[in-house]
Amino acid sequence: MKKRKIILAASVLGTAAVIVKKKLINETVTKQLIPRHWDEAEINERLRDFTRFLADGNEEKIASFVLGKSIKPFNLLKKQELTFLTAHFLSMYKVKGNSSNNLRGLVSYRVATPKKEYTYLIKVARLGVEKLDWYIQKVVEQDHGINYPNQYLLQLTSPRPNEELCLIETDEGTITMRVFPQDAPKAVKNWRGLAKQGFYDGTPFARVIKDFVIQGGALDGSGDEATSIYGGYFEDEVDEGLYHFDGAVCLGNHGPNTNGNQFYIVERNHIDNDQLYRMNLPHKVRSHYEAVGGIPELDGRYTVFGQVIEGMSVVREIASQETDDNDAPLNPIKIQRITFKRIRKIK
Repeated sequence: MKKRKIILAASVLGTAAVIVKKKLINETVTKQLIPRHWDEAEINERLRDFTRFLADGNEEKIASFVLGKSIKPFNLLKKQELTFLTAHFLSMYKVKGNSSNNLRGLVSYRVATPKKEYTYLIKVARLGVEKLDWYIQKVVEQDHGINYPNQYLLQLTSPRPNEELCLIETDEGTITMRVFPQDAPKAVKNWRGLAKQGFYDGTPFARVIKDFVIQGGALDGSGDEATSIYGGYFEDEVDEGLYHFDGAVCLGNHGPNTNGNQFYIVERNHIDNDQLYRMNLPHKVRSHYEAVGGIPELDGRYTVFGQVIEGMSVVREIASQETDDNDAPLNPIKIQRITFKRIRKIK
């Protein structure tokens, strides 16, 4: 690999006299670090200012944040109405060299226009002479923007008049859920069809993992995993704006397009921030995950078709059971029956 010479203006590195030349070549990593809360605060403040100058279109100020040609990937954001969303260290490390200028990091930087959100994966370097600061060394990866959801999220809305609710009556109490035929029509039709046939009556929540999921339907290896109203496995509905928030009701599967009758309910009232920051999610979705919890790493892989609106205490009681090494409850709680009712009046 050719050595690259990066010219840094003196003002960038904290002096005001001469132009400083610095070679950033195949740097040798000497130690991995855990970012501290003040490191996160520094990079957020720095990239918040960078976003402001991008919006203003101030070329000189923008250039003072980047090294070399790193500015080009941000050209599409110049002079737009921008909102800084977040910056988060995915890794931080030291490189061999001057102990004042040897910190590097990999950062997820998110910014939004009124219509789209953008995520940049950037390499940053902490450099300076009189004043140390973070600079964008390289854009490692960027997306083309995801649509910003100005519309409401269906899971966050209240039930509407005449909407059909589903009641799962269990040995521990009743779980009331909404279903979303608008966004997961095949899954909802299958659920309603099997439930009205009595398929789930008397069956257990056979797999439970506290702070993860409770799962019902045909056990793996039972031979009934593919049972559905469609005569076998049916396709996923995973890209329709429904998410694995706490209380989401979803279909289990054995890989893409292998939905049958297995289902699970998400039981996690907190979030794994490391996983959340890896996800390219709209700000509204990410904020709701932070507020209520869930399992965002399952989004896009499993069909979400419902949301618990009453009875999460029952879900948590089921999830708290004692289990064996295979997550099977020692005294499984069973579904007595599943019924449906329409809302006649909203309180």
